[in-house]
Amino acid sequence: MRVRALRLSCYLLLLAATVLHCPWASAALPEGYESIAKPFIAQHCLSCHGEQKAKAGYRVDLIGTDFNAPTVAEHWKELLDRINVGEMPPDGSPQPDAKQLAAFTGWVNAQLRGVDQAAKQAGGRIPMRRLNRDEYANTVRDLLKLDENIVRPLIEDLPADGAAEGFDRLGVALYFDQTQIERSLNVAAKIVARAIVDEPPKMNRLHNKFDYQRLRPPPPQVEVFPGFKHTIPRGAAERFIHPTHIEYIQGGPTYRRELDRWGVIEHFAIAQVVTQDGYYRFRIHGKVDNRSRTEPNQFRLHYAINSPIQVEHVADVDPSGVTEVVLFLRGPVNGEVKGPQVFTLLWNHTPKAVITEPEYQKLFSKWTNLRGRMEQAATRRAPTAEMDALKRERDGLEKEMNAWTGVSKIYNPEFETDKLPRLLLESIEIEGPVQKEWPPASHKSLLFAGDERQGETYIREVFEKFLPRAYRRPVTAAEVDAALAVVKRAQNVSQQSFLESMRTGLQWVLCSPDFLFISEPTGEQAARRPLNDYELATRLSYFLWSSMPDDELFALAAAGKLRDRTVLKTQIERLLADPKASQLVTNFAGQWLAVREYGSVQPAAEYREYDKALEAASKQEPFAFFTAVLNENLPITSFIDSDFVTINDRLARHYGIEGVTGTEFRRVSITPEQHRGGVLGMAGLMTLLADGTRTLPMRRGTWVLRELLGDPPNNPPPNAGEIQPNTSGKNLTVRERLELHRRDEVCASCHAKLDPFGIALENYDAIGQWRERFNGEGYQGRSGPVLDVSGSFPDGRKFTTLAEYKAGLLADRDKFARAFSTKLLTYALGRPVGYTDHETLDALVTTLKTNDYRIRSLIHAIASCEPFTTK
Repeated sequence: MRVRALRLSCYLLLLAATVLHCPWASAALPEGYESIAKPFIAQHCLSCHGEQKAKAGYRVDLIGTDFNAPTVAEHWKELLDRINVGEMPPDGSPQPDAKQLAAFTGWVNAQLRGVDQAAKQAGGRIPMRRLNRDEYANTVRDLLKLDENIVRPLIEDLPADGAAEGFDRLGVALYFDQTQIERSLNVAAKIVARAIVDEPPKMNRLHNKFDYQRLRPPPPQVEVFPGFKHTIPRGAAERFIHPTHIEYIQGGPTYRRELDRWGVIEHFAIAQVVTQDGYYRFRIHGKVDNRSRTEPNQFRLHYAINSPIQVEHVADVDPSGVTEVVLFLRGPVNGEVKGPQVFTLLWNHTPKAVITEPEYQKLFSKWTNLRGRMEQAATRRAPTAEMDALKRERDGLEKEMNAWTGVSKIYNPEFETDKLPRLLLESIEIEGPVQKEWPPASHKSLLFAGDERQGETYIREVFEKFLPRAYRRPVTAAEVDAALAVVKRAQNVSQQSFLESMRTGLQWVLCSPDFLFISEPTGEQAARRPLNDYELATRLSYFLWSSMPDDELFALAAAGKLRDRTVLKTQIERLLADPKASQLVTNFAGQWLAVREYGSVQPAAEYREYDKALEAASKQEPFAFFTAVLNENLPITSFIDSDFVTINDRLARHYGIEGVTGTEFRRVSITPEQHRGGVLGMAGLMTLLADGTRTLPMRRGTWVLRELLGDPPNNPPPNAGEIQPNTSGKNLTVRERLELHRRDEVCASCHAKLDPFGIALENYDAIGQWRERFNGEGYQGRSGPVLDVSGSFPDGRKFTTLAEYKAGLLADRDKFARAFSTKLLTYALGRPVGYTDHETLDALVTTLKTNDYRIRSLIHAIASCEPFTTK
């Protein structure tokens, strides 16, 4: 009964939202369109921008006539701007007379004024929207005092969020259908099972002592090559087995270039221990005999490597002989696990302490190479003479292999073997899931008086305390009564215990529209009004934290002080200083810079520098850079160009920047000769805006125009075609292929504006590495032609280098300021920003200009602007 009632309320809510937010569904033609606008467009616009011909992909006949509908007013304003600056009609085309032009521009301006006035009367309404997945997880974490690592896996069953205007927090894209309802119920059930508990979970243990009595050293003889009967002495040993421990000089190979200083020590399955998501304790019993070593000894712990649930952790080896690490690991869910439950221990050994004997290595490599050539020849059905020659070569080399009597391995003569460090490993213990505290904080917070009190009065007290935080506002007695009724019905009808019934009540709250939705005005609330303090606290916290208000915001709201400008300014700074402000970085910058898509384009094998470590680092760089801009209150123009980067050692190597060691990200000053700074030099973004084989100037140029200048190009006309890769026998650069593409008049109308913005970035190859010559698509080293990245901006300003291009973008800093303000305002309001917000955007840009374009001035201005503080 409870579930059916909840479903019905959600369906009704969805229906109401659908009806209330489609005011343009049956709009009539505006007065004057047929007599003024339509004839003007037919006479002066459709010959270039109509159904038959769409220069620059722009069609005036598809703009629409309902100025209240999304984007329509913006399109009419764009058309008006083009006419006012003389772009349309173009030179050489019939020009309208002054009277006709005045009538048309007057009509458009009148429509825009009408839309503007209507928007002001409506208060720039923000549609009611549900919490997206990130906001849901963060809110549940803060509301119930749950560990974030526990919460995140629980919400994976929620459907993916829709996106609009580049963000997943706009009401128009956050649907709430039957699937969402069902999944919300299931996820809430999992959450409450973690929040209100009965007994601690069973502790599993594994103590791997390696059974030294049964371990045997590697055999003294090995095959000269797999499959050969002839054997040779193994030679130098990498490990020695003792009665109480294993002594390692060198670990096994990792087969990962980024882990070349690490050696695999042990790996084994731990599925019998990791039976559910949770924290697991590792105790590694072993110490290092340093001998002449001076660098710190470290262990690297891997779990479920190369899977969605992989964990990698580096820990210093404890000199006491017991190194203890606690890690959060993912286990089976409904009997399924998303990765191999294998634990691997690595040690930062001395690489190449034991090596293959050099002469034997040459022989081994020759045999391997020959086998490969023979397989290729057989595959392509090589002529008999060629195959016979390969067989004769094989017979001769086989005799050499069988004649080898030396050893396979030797100690590297570059080292003094006796001075190499030795890892002395005794055993490895794993246990879990371990609890940080019991009962957990969620249980103690909800049931503040423990389990001893179980009567109706106590249940009412629990919900009187909990519901205002869950609904983010004061609640009525009727709302408390409703929650109490759910619990009592679970006890009396379903015969649930006290704890079971409290979980049922909590699940009911988490599925309530008052929890799932950020409430905004309904159709009956026509008059605009300021937000009350609770509404402002909610809007502010979800803007900067993607989560609910904390106790201090609630206290200020209860005291009616939050709307005071001084208090609001102080709170904005406090929220930005809190670690939860990282959510602004992750969710705003992560979507603005498309970080969530990094790694989706996998470079071709010829880009040998690309590896998993580079991919991982490239995903972190935008976050680290945005964090630096935010924390240091730097100008937003830093996103176009800067005299620093935020990188780790892997990115430093990729960028050719010396003196950076370690995996942690840090601020590094750069010079112009290093060709980095801002977001346009970031490897992750440049890789995303390529196709893995070649650069894509159109994709890069489109991104710059859309994200940095707020001027996205129109969609290409039908049958425009793609810029094709080089075919056999052709070695054209991307620039040369674009020039061929522009020979078509319709294509040229788009590309004349678009191409220079992407060509300017051609010095970054398909993995974001700097180049002076064309590479990729078969070009190797310095064999490609010298790149020409010159171009011009739409206003005629020219550039010849990347530095001049960035300088040109900075000269348009007010255009970037408006584009960036539009993005951040859209994110803050949770709705599209359009023509009716032009006065707000004007004010935001003015604020930036008067504050040296510093990012926090924009955040403060948004949080105190009229659309943000009214409803």
